[in-house]
Amino acid sequence: HFYCRKIIISNKDILQCPGPLLIASNHPNSFLDAIILATLFKKPIYSLARGDAFHGKFISRILASLNMFPVYRVSEGVENLEYNYSTFDACQQIFKKDGIVLIFSEGKWINEWRLRPLKKGTARLAFSAWLQGIPLRVLPLGINYNSFRKFGKVIHLNFGNFITREQMNSD
Repeated sequence: HFYCRKIIISNKDILQCPGPLLIASNHPNSFLDAIILATLFKKPIYSLARGDAFHGKFISRILASLNMFPVYRVSEGVENLEYNYSTFDACQQIFKKDGIVLIFSEGKWINEWRLRPLKKGTARLAFSAWLQGIPLRVLPLGINYNSFRKFGKVIHLNFGNFITREQMNSD
């Protein structure tokens, strides 16, 4: 409430929804995007964050205590990509316990008012869960800010319709 003047939510009932759930969001405003969602949902949210933020044991422990997992991109070193397997395994364990994972499908944050190309991590997580028989639902989310720099932001959270395995099989 201190940082945000107003948060407008397209479907507030979604904040009560049970897992397993993968929130697939755009990423316009760095850590603020994940913090806002973590304060609104009833259940804990585990979020995937860029791997290079997890430098050093101390920082890694702090981020882990905030329910954050590292995801490495090629730009952060090809040698680090293998660490993504343990992050994706941790996500599957969360889904098995009806938990919620947040992924920023664009792969990086940029202060822009447009959707950027989506990366493949969202699809990998969803299909992996479905192959394991986990009844995961993917929830598209568009986050929009009235300003990236002004204090007292108005934030719009636009939740889409759930995507399920059954839908993917019928298309």
